[in-house]
Parts: sequence; C-alpha cells; structure tokens
Amino acid sequence: MWEGFATTLKPYLNAILIGFGGFLIAFILSQIIDRVLARPMGKGWSRFVANLVALAVGIWTIKLILDSTGAAGLVVVLVTAVTGAFAIGSERFASDLVSGVSLFIARSYAVGDFVSIAGYEGKVISISLMMTTLESVHGDHVFIHNTDAVGGTIVNYSVQPGHLVLVKVPLPVNQDVNVAVSAISEAIKDFSPELANTSYQPNILVETGGFGYLTLEVRAYVTERLDYAPEKTRLFLMSVNAIKNAGLTMTA
Repeated sequence: MWEGFATTLKPYLNAILIGFGGFLIAFILSQIIDRVLARPMGKGWSRFVANLVALAVGIWTIKLILDSTGAAGLVVVLVTAVTGAFAIGSERFASDLVSGVSLFIARSYAVGDFVSIAGYEGKVISISLMMTTLESVHGDHVFIHNTDAVGGTIVNYSVQPGHLVLVKVPLPVNQDVNVAVSAISEAIKDFSPELANTSYQPNILVETGGFGYLTLEVRAYVTERLDYAPEKTRLFLMSVNAIKNAGLTMTA
C-alpha cells in the first residue's frame, strides 16, 4: 500500500524539487547579473536584465518539469500558474512585462533621472521588470506600473543639463524699464554658476501687464532637482531687490 502511495507521489515530488531548484538557480543568477552589470548599465537596468534572466530560467524550469514528470508535472505547473494568476492578475502581469521590455529597449529614462511619468513627477529610484518607482517632491515613493508608464507621455528632465524656472515681477509704467531690466540682469547673471559657459543663461522678457503696470518675466536655468520652488523664490527675491537697489519703486 505504502509503496503504491509513494510511487503515486514520486512524480509530484520530483516536479516540486525541480521547481525549487529552478527557483534557486534563477535567484542566484539574477543576483550575480545584477551586481556584474550594475556599473556599466546602472542599477535600474542591471536589475531589469537580471529579472529577464530569472524569467527565462523560470520558463526553462517549467519545460524541464513537463519533460521529466509528464502529467504530474503539468498538474503542478497548472496549479502554480492558476494560483499566480489569481494572486497578481495574469493580464496585468503580461502587459507590464511586455511594457518593461519596451522600456528597456527604448531607454527613455534611467535611475537617477528626474522625470514625469503617467502624470507623476519625481526622481527615478528603481526600475524593475514590472514597475518604475519614483521619489516625489514630498519624499513619497510612487509605484508606477510599466504599462501606465509606456501608455502615457514620458518627460525626462535630465536629458538636458538645464531646467527653466521663471517668475513674473510687476513694474509700474512710471518707472524706467531700462534701468529695471539692467539691474535685474546684473543681479541674476550668476544665478546658476554650474551652468556658466553654456547656452542656459538668464534672460528677461517684458510683457504688457494690468492697468498701469508692466510685467517683467525673469527666466533662469537650474540643474535638475526634485523641488524647484526654492529656486523660483530666490529668483523672485533677487529680481525685486535689484529693482529696489536701483532706486525704483514697485508701487504705482
């Protein structure tokens, strides 16, 4: 009786052992590849390639189970697949997987880039086989499925070294606009020393404002970061102080 029972269970046990061995191999290979490729490819993409290799090993393991154990292995694989499908949602899983491959090929962004993805802005801190993780300006981690990333517009602010910030300063029409523009230009000429000797230099645009006022649109460039609000505040204060120091007033 026990011999018959053991004979019945043997194929199932073999399938489980092969599956465990495949999982172990996939895990070890993914860790090695992640570490080897981290320097030449970057942490995000090295992890992505490691995940792809792990997936390939997983597929190979399934084939090996079916070849070695036949119907018994098929039962184990089917049970695992059905359980996984209910757990993660098979359609979403497949979609994210394909989108992840597309992102890897396109290389639209990398870890460390400042981006806008699927309506969210932040710094890319992780790229996996299934999703991209951003750090928002508030310090939150935003997890975006690769399907959503590929399906929307991707803006990579880190592609260019400078990012435009601008403020609008009102100036009464009874004040000398030439003096105001000269004073502000002198004050902000070294606004971003790290961008000196590049094409990203501050400039001023004069626009028609409300009744009795002109609007000076002061533009400057800064390097990429999560929060540009402090830089905009600094630019505004420098512009206002320059007008006051030139002996002009900001009231009509």
